[in-house]
Amino acid sequence: MNGQYSNGLSTPSTASLDDLGPVGAMLREHGRANFSGLLRITGSPGGTVFLRDGLVVAASTPASPGPESLLLRSGRISEEAWNLAFTAGAPSGHLAAELVGQSAIGSAGLEVVCLSAIFDAVYAMELFGVETCEPETTGPNGLLPPLPVLPGITTDRLVRDLSRRMAMTAAWAEIGVTAHSRPVAHHPIAEPQLQAEKIRHDVLTKSNGRRTPRDIAFALGQGLYVIMQEIASLAEAGLLEPSPPELRTRPAVSAEDPTKPPSLPQRRRGSSKVNKVLPPQTGKPDGRRPLLGPRIPPDLAVRPDKNPDDEPEA
Repeated sequence: MNGQYSNGLSTPSTASLDDLGPVGAMLREHGRANFSGLLRITGSPGGTVFLRDGLVVAASTPASPGPESLLLRSGRISEEAWNLAFTAGAPSGHLAAELVGQSAIGSAGLEVVCLSAIFDAVYAMELFGVETCEPETTGPNGLLPPLPVLPGITTDRLVRDLSRRMAMTAAWAEIGVTAHSRPVAHHPIAEPQLQAEKIRHDVLTKSNGRRTPRDIAFALGQGLYVIMQEIASLAEAGLLEPSPPELRTRPAVSAEDPTKPPSLPQRRRGSSKVNKVLPPQTGKPDGRRPLLGPRIPPDLAVRPDKNPDDEPEA
């Protein structure tokens, strides 16, 4: 491979970028209200967003790797360095300062990782679906996670990025790449000669027909969106199939809900109260997002931690 490859299928329209999903609407509402506290989002699997004076300072979900995962699994810092910094700095809220002070990572690199974790967590929550959103007011001095981004990110910036990502994800779905895909490589490829191609090689290595994009993200120490983007690019190039043939012709079913393929924990039927929590969307008569395919600027590439679902090398 020569390092030149497509990582997008089309360009999003302006209308698609203005169309908010549930998470985007929720973020914009609480950001403009200068909310300080946390938003507990239930879904499949949901997550948590922390805000201070209307700015998002952290976000986490089981659907995508967090800062600790991105730092350790990527090899950016060692487990020993993390443990030393955590013991010294976490109780007093100075974990970031300890990591930088011990030269485990530079301040700029740490900020990139933490920013990426927020953008990816918000994307993952929207991707897997939202049921309810329960705000908990803590005030501007409320307890924060170990690695917040301060002073924070505007919700408008997060919403714009989320809209681009979801529009791109809709384009990938047209070729069969979704959150529930289990990609399978056609054949292995040689070790990459360029560092920029390493992730493609690693994704193909992990694409054995059993792992979902989330599984691969945790296994490789990359963000969920980055992995989805690479899978779509490799599928477009004919190097892998988004799912094994048997799953395309006979979708597997879940014991909890026989109408849905297995994935992260299933929603409980009839439990959705999102319309009572989030403001109605505008711009479309039926309130739904158009399935448009876009191309967005490259997002921050990072890496994560330990995944309980990670499988041994095939």
